Amino acid sequence: MKNTRKWLPYFLFILAVTAFFIYYLFPSDKVKNLILVNLNKTYPGINISVDHVRPAFPPGLRLYNVNFYHTHNPLFTMEKIKITPALLSLFRSRIIFFFKGSAYTGILEGKGEITKNRMEVLMDGKLSGIRIKEISAIKDLTGRNISGVLDGKFTYRNQKESGDNLKAELVISDGQLELAMPLLPMESIPFKKITADLVMKNMNLQIKKCIINGDQVDGRISGSVTLKNTPGQSYLKLSGRIKPHPLLIEKLGNDLPANLLPKKIFDKNGFQIRIYGTLDNPRFFLN
Repeated sequence: MKNTRKWLPYFLFILAVTAFFIYYLFPSDKVKNLILVNLNKTYPGINISVDHVRPAFPPGLRLYNVNFYHTHNPLFTMEKIKITPALLSLFRSRIIFFFKGSAYTGILEGKGEITKNRMEVLMDGKLSGIRIKEISAIKDLTGRNISGVLDGKFTYRNQKESGDNLKAELVISDGQLELAMPLLPMESIPFKKITADLVMKNMNLQIKKCIINGDQVDGRISGSVTLKNTPGQSYLKLSGRIKPHPLLIEKLGNDLPANLLPKKIFDKNGFQIRIYGTLDNPRFFLN
């Protein structure tokens, strides 16, 4: 016992010094380059940049200022993300890892798997408290400004047989939506909640449902968006129903567009809308 007490301070000192040098002499640039080479190889068309990398505890890596691009167009930025592998899986054909990071004052976290010999990637994750106003990809995809708090969950599969597949169930709360059409004499409308179920396979985005609930307008949209490398050229094929609330109609009064008849607006089911064309030049049909 006396020998243990005698050597314990030396052991702790050596452990602290070792940890110090592992952290401060960590080959950040080499590790960063290795990560980027493999990630950019795994996701064709997606470019990733990382400012620097540090070791983390439990054993893992912490990446700082991680930026995702699609053909040089900004997609998503994370302030930092911690990646922790299941240690035993490092010696197997399938690596299991866990990730958690911060972005736009919110959190992104989940679990992933990488099959070494086939370079297949599977990920399941969730988003919480993400403030979406500054996310470039959302503005590029919708062609309009949207603000609010994003929560949801997603699954991603990158496999040789089926390519890239993404499924997401998202909720945006307490936000503002810039109008994409001359539907009402308003630049934007506030909303309580937007819920959306999305499926994306390669460059085809299926909007299974998108429901808008607000104090002034309710709506429902579904359809597809064929994505292009130039976001503005992405082709829209959407349809749905819009229902302005009677209080909004009363408030707007004579400022309503002539092509929207009061009887149609006040119909309990609202009116149908079709959207087609490109993001840069959308076309609308009301009936």
